[in-house]
This record gives sequence, C-alpha cells and structure tokens, in this order.
Amino acid sequence: MASSATKRKATFVFAAAVLVLLFIGYLSMASLFPAGITVNPGDGSHDVAIDNQIKISASWMRGSIKNVTVKETTLDPLGATASEQVIDGTLDGDTFVRSDGESLLHPDSRYDITIDAQLTDLTLTGPKSKDVTEHVTFQTITTPAPVFAKDTQTVPTGEPIVVEFNTPIKSFTYEISPDLKSTSQIDENNPTRALITFEGYEQGKEYTMTVTGATAENGAGMVHPYMQKIATTAPLKIYFTPGDGESGVSLSERPTLQFSEDIKNPEVADSILSFDPPVLGGWDWIAPDKIEFKPLNNWTQGQSVTIKLKGGTDGFRGVSGSYVREDVQSTFTAKPSKLIDVNLTEQRVYMYDNDQLVKTLICSSGSLATPSLTGRYAVYAKAEKVDMRGDGYFAPNVPWVLMFNGDYTIHGNYWSTQFGVPTSHGCVGLPLDQAEYLFDWTPIGTIVSIHY
Repeated sequence: MASSATKRKATFVFAAAVLVLLFIGYLSMASLFPAGITVNPGDGSHDVAIDNQIKISASWMRGSIKNVTVKETTLDPLGATASEQVIDGTLDGDTFVRSDGESLLHPDSRYDITIDAQLTDLTLTGPKSKDVTEHVTFQTITTPAPVFAKDTQTVPTGEPIVVEFNTPIKSFTYEISPDLKSTSQIDENNPTRALITFEGYEQGKEYTMTVTGATAENGAGMVHPYMQKIATTAPLKIYFTPGDGESGVSLSERPTLQFSEDIKNPEVADSILSFDPPVLGGWDWIAPDKIEFKPLNNWTQGQSVTIKLKGGTDGFRGVSGSYVREDVQSTFTAKPSKLIDVNLTEQRVYMYDNDQLVKTLICSSGSLATPSLTGRYAVYAKAEKVDMRGDGYFAPNVPWVLMFNGDYTIHGNYWSTQFGVPTSHGCVGLPLDQAEYLFDWTPIGTIVSIHY
C-alpha cells in the first residue's frame, strides 16, 4: 500500500511540474515571441532596389493578414510628389503582387503600405484575438537628376557653372552649345554638387547646357537628359550726369555716375576714376549703385571737364560679377558767362554776359520754306571763312561763322540787304560788322538759345 501511495504522489508531482513548465513556456512564448506583422522592406528603408519584393507575413499560428493596401507616390528630383496611385494587387503567399502582372517597384518612388490583420495574444487568462492596423513606409532607389531651380543660370565672371544633383553622384557627363572649352569636377566636400569651369568668358553670352548622363553613389543611372540655359553676366552699364557732351552745366553741379546694378567693390573708386584736367574734391557713394563727386570749388564758367573711368575686370564690379568692358569717359561743359539769345519773332540777337545785356543785333533767320531750328545749343566750332553749299545755292567765303548744330550756324551775310526779315536757308545771318563783333566776343561753348 505504501508503495502505491508513493507512486500516486510521484505521478501527481510530475504532472504538476509538467504543468508548471508548460505554463512557463506559455508565458515565455508570449513574452519572447509576441504576435506581430513582418514587412520587408522595413519601415523607413531608403534606396530599396526595384527588383525587391514586398514581403508581408503574420506570426505563425497566431495571426492572419486580412487586407493589404499599397500606395505608390512618384517623386520629382526635389522630392516633391509628382503623382500618386493605389496599386491593385494581392498577397501570393507572403509576397504582394500586382494584379496586372507588371513590375511592382519603380525608382524615385515612396511606398506606403497599410496592413489590416488579426493577431492572437497569449495572456494569463488564455489566448485573445485582436484586430490591428500597421503602416510601413519605404523609398526606392533615387536616380540622379540635376536640380535646375531657374530657367537660366547666370554665371558671374571667374566662377564655375554649378550643377546641383538630387543625390550624391560619382560621375556625370554634359555638353555645352555653342561649343565651349571646359573642365568639370565633383565637389569633394559635397558629392551632390558638380562644378564646370570654362575658358574664354565673355559677358552677355548665352549657352545651352545638357547633362547627358550621371551615375549616383548608390549605383543608379540618370533616366534621361536634362537641359538648362546658361548666361554670362551682362556688361555693367554706366550713366553719367551731366551726360557726355552736355553744355550749360550749373557751376555748382555735382557729377554723378549711376550703374546698372549695385557695386560690390566701391572702395576702388579713387583708383579708377579721374578728371582731365585734375579737379580737387572727392567721390561719395550716395547709394549702392550711385556715386557723386563733390568738387572743392564751383566749376569755372565755360570750363570743359572730362570724367575718366577705367574698365576691365580690375574696375568696378557689379554684384552679379559684371564689369565695364573698356575704359570710358564723359565730357561736360560748365555754363559759360555768355549767352546768345536768338528771337525769331523779333529777328533780333541778344548778347548776354553774366545775365547782363551787352548788345542787340539785327538778323535774318530761316524762311518759311527753310526755317531755323529752335532749341538750346552750344557753339562747338568757329571759322573765319567757310564755303557754304546747299540745294540750289553756293556761297563761297562766308565770314565769321559760329557753328552750333551741324550745318546750322550764325554767320555774316554779305549777299543780303534785308535784315529783320526771315530769308535764309536756315542759318542766322548778320550784317558783316555785327557778325564780326559777335564772332570775336563768343568763346567755344557759348550757349545759343533759339526761340520764337
């Protein structure tokens, strides 16, 4: 009897131990192998090869996949959405396949996978089923492409063409038209950036650059060529005030130079700007694109002044890298003390010096058929005698000629006795003695004002 009781006791102990072990195993399985969904490629994967497959499975004996939705988003070179579609497909075993049989993955795309499944959790009170939804996102391999942000890339003097790529590259090829001798390299500090240096830089030129191929560090090749317009900077333009050839300039005038864009090296002004003859004073930048000269003294009446500016790449440089191609100069003449005022209505010439009337002369201006010009001019040349020819006339040795606008002059008229009446071919004719007096009195640069 004792032996039978002992056996029953041993059997009970053994059974209890088995139950404990089974329970421990049950808890271990629940802890070490929780029910879940496995997806490959995994969430957050990048540069996934397009020959990969999407694998989806649930824990063995503890789950089942109810539904899978795959959304494909095609990305442009900047990573922005180009197009979207939900792929029609099903699970074949654990592999997702398209219903149309086409290749599933494409380069430059993001895939968002939504999985609905039923999983079984092992709890202290027993197995319990639950419905779960899991989201996985991954991105396929990125093909290299240049990122052209503008229609035209302007390349400043002395700087390379910069080609930014959407992914690090290890090589690329390109063409430039019209043909331009150039060399290229990939920026060693930034492999998404290529630099093209070219020779024979000329301002104001346009080219077409085509990136014909590229290989990314991930091994992907460029899908198709990309084209962009390339332009060199336009020459720096300069506008003088007073303008070149301007006369009658105020004696207190402060000459200015206006540029077509802001200047990035204003400090060179004193070394590249000069006056002929030299003038005491200083240059002052009154705006980033405008400089003014402040003379120490007023200009002398009738003074002719030339402003000279050195051009070239060592001269002023615009913020775009532009420069003035060649040396330029501009000449103006300060207001003279003397003024010749021609009144066509009165047929009179009034001579002023420092705004004071000096003398009044009688004249004969252009007839109705050939009227005299009106406007404000300056005497640019003088001649004691000139042969004059025109349509239907020839007048040799016309004396005391003051030239103020091409062939239009004030001169002595030896063939007419009718002064005070407009009878000339457009010039202003004077009696010989009055013409000589005016000729001697008038310096080059004297203002001639003609009006009715």
